[in-house]
Amino acid sequence: MSNLTTWLPILSLVVAALAVFVGPFVSFQVAKSQSKVSLKVANKQIIAPMRQIWINKLRDLVAEILGKSAHYYGAGFEEREDSEYLHITELEYRLQLLLNTSETDHKQLITHVRSLINSLAKSGAEQDEAFRASHKAVSELTPKILKREWDRTKSEI
Repeated sequence: MSNLTTWLPILSLVVAALAVFVGPFVSFQVAKSQSKVSLKVANKQIIAPMRQIWINKLRDLVAEILGKSAHYYGAGFEEREDSEYLHITELEYRLQLLLNTSETDHKQLITHVRSLINSLAKSGAEQDEAFRASHKAVSELTPKILKREWDRTKSEI
């Protein structure tokens, strides 16, 4: 029994020392973990809506390019106005600034849109075929890009 009474104060001191040093360390780890989780949640709440806005802008911009270029193409070479072509070209540059040129399909979309607009500059059977092919390529590639970006947005939420 006297052995226990000798060790009891020492054990109490060791437990108190552990509580003093381990307690703050555990608290720090918990706070660090909570901070990481809070940052992830905040990023999701900020990035997902911004990405959705970007998706909507991309959809609207490509739809406008396709619509305006189809109208310009259908108007006939003699009926075309420079202001319309200028507007379509401006839309192309907006699209380029919106896309990520490090992604392959984004580069392809830019290439197809450039080809589409170049085919409007001249008339002839070759240009007509180039316009139709480019218009189709843009129409088919854009939904794939939009779908991938939407899936990326959903996975981040």
